[in-house]
Amino acid sequence: MKTQSFLSGTLTLLGAGIITKALGALFVIPLTRLIGAEGVGLLQMASPVFVAVLVLSASGIPIATSKLVSARLAIGDESGVRQVVSVCLGAMVPVGILLSYALYAGAGLIAAFLVRDPRVFFPLRYLSPAICFVTCSAVFRGYFQGLRIMAPTAVCSVTEQAVRVIVGLGLAYALLPRGVHWSAAGAAIGGSCGSLAGLVLLIIYFIALGRGSVTQKGRWKPAGLPVHSPHRWSALSTLKEIVRLATPVTIASLVWPLQDFLNAAVIPARLQHIGFSVSHSAELYGRLSGMALGLVALPGVVTTAMAINLVPQVAASHAKGQRHRTVQLTESAVRGALLVGIPASVGLLTLPTEISALVFADPGAGVPLRIMAFSATFLCLQQTTASVLNGLGKVGIPLRNGLIGAACATLANYVFTGIPGVDIKGAAFGIGLGFLITGLLNMIDCGRLTGRGLKLFMTGWRAAAGSAIMFPVVQGINCLLFMRTLSYAVSACSAILTGVVVYGLALIFLGEFSSREIAVIPVVGNSLARALRLVRGPR
Repeated sequence: MKTQSFLSGTLTLLGAGIITKALGALFVIPLTRLIGAEGVGLLQMASPVFVAVLVLSASGIPIATSKLVSARLAIGDESGVRQVVSVCLGAMVPVGILLSYALYAGAGLIAAFLVRDPRVFFPLRYLSPAICFVTCSAVFRGYFQGLRIMAPTAVCSVTEQAVRVIVGLGLAYALLPRGVHWSAAGAAIGGSCGSLAGLVLLIIYFIALGRGSVTQKGRWKPAGLPVHSPHRWSALSTLKEIVRLATPVTIASLVWPLQDFLNAAVIPARLQHIGFSVSHSAELYGRLSGMALGLVALPGVVTTAMAINLVPQVAASHAKGQRHRTVQLTESAVRGALLVGIPASVGLLTLPTEISALVFADPGAGVPLRIMAFSATFLCLQQTTASVLNGLGKVGIPLRNGLIGAACATLANYVFTGIPGVDIKGAAFGIGLGFLITGLLNMIDCGRLTGRGLKLFMTGWRAAAGSAIMFPVVQGINCLLFMRTLSYAVSACSAILTGVVVYGLALIFLGEFSSREIAVIPVVGNSLARALRLVRGPR
């Protein structure tokens, strides 16, 4: 284990995120075939309650721990780092145990009176231990992220998902003869076992790391040497700081579930108000929230990896008073978000029907997807800029901006969805508007705090130019191949792959990447970097 640069850490987390998503698909697809829509429905009914408790217990802890660990390590206070971990564990272990017990004991009442299906009792009860395991894991994740060692977080995520797939599918199959509710419970046990495996792995990493200490330069020092501590922090003051940082982040994490709840309450009702049947309203809403929104959020796999890695980097530079480094990281965050978000928006705008048919076998989802394609850029921007603000200790700003965006989205959904002829397209615009407002407000606050102002927006001009070059190529390839093959799969996949290559080459020749960044590309990176050095000289 060693500390990692921003690029290296991001790539580590991105690789883990892709593997985790793939394993998730390997879990959901066979599970759906095994227990059918009824069994999956039982798990889905248990999921909102479980996720809400999980967000309350664990969502703010990794960021708070990461920021404090990174900031104290930056000023050489290694004993302060250990204190952060011990205080956080001392506070969160009882919280995790209490919430796990509350969900375990209350599973019957929740199933009977909240979701109104007594069978949900089984998956809820067997998911409850995961609350405690994930809460404890969150402390260790934040610790390693604060040290800028991303490998434990990455390996833990993959291990959790792998154990969930193996145990969950195995128990779901073994328990199926006892009924679909027991089979769903078996899948839930897989989730708890995966969380336990991840926690055990993180503890092993933590013990291994305890045999030595990490200096600010990422080198090892043997354990047992005296550690210089320029600051003295009481346990109470450390606990107060953890609570101060974690509370707004936790509330901000609830904004997305709150937005989902408001969307589910407002959009189908407004569709029915203008004459759609209950079943048709549900169908349109399913295409919007279950399909189009999922595709818009897909680029977030990349920006989530960046966001996790940004918090300790920004916190360390801020603690050291390295303003130039903080500005550089902020520009990198915005640049990365726009490099991913702008081409994603253009691609979704160019091929909404084709992508919806390819992924979901439902071309109808292309209607809302075309309208809300623009929001992929601002969702990516929202994630990375929120991490910059959290790293600077301004944890209340992303919460405020998220609430403003959610309020504007709900108002727009209510007004536009109720207009005949606009209907679900108005809801798609409203959700996209919420992402746009939140992303722009975060961007403005980052510019104000770093002194860069509106200059931050200029970091994405090459991404916009590359996407403009990519747009007609993707459109032309798709039209040509579809006329010849009449297959969405062939035409869309070929157009997307061609678009990725064209966009990447456009960025390289526009000078977006340095030779060092290009060399990171697997297989062809070094050769491409050498060729470019010959063309434009070292950079």
